[in-house]
Amino acid sequence: MNCNTTKSSGTGLGLTIVKRIIENHGGTIALHDSSEKGTTFVISLPIRR
Repeated sequence: MNCNTTKSSGTGLGLTIVKRIIENHGGTIALHDSSEKGTTFVISLPIRR
């Protein structure tokens, strides 16, 4: 996943930090980009039993 930003301000670290947190919990994050509908992020986390 590319975590670059197109915003004119900010650090651009938000998605990078989110990705690291999700992966540290055994999960994944994926994005689906559609020029017609926008971007959708799918976060999957394992269930602990």
